[in-house]
Amino acid sequence: MIRKKHSIPALGFTLIEVMIAVLILAVGLFGVSSLTSRSISYNQNAYFTSVANALAYDMLDRIKANTAHSVDGPGYAVSLGSIPSSYPTNCEGASADCDPRTMATYDINQWKFMLSEQLPDGDGTIVVTNRPEGRLYTITIFYDDSKRVRARRQIVVEGGV
Repeated sequence: MIRKKHSIPALGFTLIEVMIAVLILAVGLFGVSSLTSRSISYNQNAYFTSVANALAYDMLDRIKANTAHSVDGPGYAVSLGSIPSSYPTNCEGASADCDPRTMATYDINQWKFMLSEQLPDGDGTIVVTNRPEGRLYTITIFYDDSKRVRARRQIVVEGGV
């Protein structure tokens, strides 16, 4: 008598199938982590650009508010460097009596301090150009968001008074 062999159904996965599934999962997770890392980097870059723009327009507003110095006086002009070590408060409060020149120095020192505190390696310049229709102020902000891998970024804002 011939005995019939019963086939046992294959249960589970083979080792090769498991390894292929793990490889596919690993590649997918690597892609997601790379996408997340780039997203965070781009968001941080956009944040620094927004802060730099806000600080540039803040300084332009300060220049426009002090017309006695910015239009009729010598004007706001500053080069790189000379960042104060603490936040200036000498023109604040009811007892503060600041003339236009002192107010300009106060504005520049506050602005420089905020640049250094809110932007990585932040600094800025202000250039005054006299034109027949009035003064043109060019505010340039420099910052380094690349840990010195690339050149420093710069934001330039121009405004007339």
